Amino acid sequence: MRFPPQLPVLWLFLAACSAAPDDPAPDPQVERILADDRYAWVTLETENTRVHFPAGSFAEEQASSLPGRAEGAREAVLRRLALSEYDDLLHLFYVDSRDDMANLTGSSATGYSYYNDHAAVLVFNEGWRGFELHELTHTVTLGTWSAPAGPAVVEGLATWVDGVCGGYRNGRIARTFLDEGSMLPLEVLAEEFRQQNDLIAYLQAASMIEFVVDRGGPETIHRLWNQGLRASPDLLGMSSEAFHLEFQDWLALKHAPVSDTVLQAIRAGGCGITLAPAG
Repeated sequence: MRFPPQLPVLWLFLAACSAAPDDPAPDPQVERILADDRYAWVTLETENTRVHFPAGSFAEEQASSLPGRAEGAREAVLRRLALSEYDDLLHLFYVDSRDDMANLTGSSATGYSYYNDHAAVLVFNEGWRGFELHELTHTVTLGTWSAPAGPAVVEGLATWVDGVCGGYRNGRIARTFLDEGSMLPLEVLAEEFRQQNDLIAYLQAASMIEFVVDRGGPETIHRLWNQGLRASPDLLGMSSEAFHLEFQDWLALKHAPVSDTVLQAIRAGGCGITLAPAG
């Protein structure tokens, strides 16, 4: 994706320094992470975000690009969710590894959202891109919207907003699953999401949301959130059978499949690796 020109860095400070007088008080999880003395935190300020990373980390080597990444991710998330404004200051923590994630969040996932604290923690290193869009989607939606109708719409929406897996558009990976016959029935995807293969479930849910929004417009985003992915046929005025057929036709027309070599690399390495420019 394109990010806006890098915003000027207003100030740079170690986390031990006090916040600027006009900053809101840090949220508890932000305060806790910044107080972790295993890391010497460096913070960059932009208009709408605070970017934090440990001194000596890969993120520090990329520090000049991070303010633009953070602001660009925020802008893209709000645009994709059809939100005109979002007033909370967002905190993005970039760390080198899953071990760092486990230290700070208790989870070894490569992204974690403290949505009540307007914060996301991301693994970011030479071999793994930061999932700013995915985690900030969780931060914005779970932190401000009503309770969601199931994990399929929560993760599908964040994956749709992020848009890319292994450097390829999500739809291309989903199209490849369609071609190999590994797509899931909608009712299984919606009701048993956490029991499925993550790669298939996340990318199929994202592609179905893309299809619903493409056909029904941005107003369907909130309706999906409230009613769940299972409601997709009803939102488009279709039977379940027609929805499946039209979704598959749409996916086949819109996206070319990737090669077996690419798919196997993504299955082995995950969506955070980059095999090619998004396309």
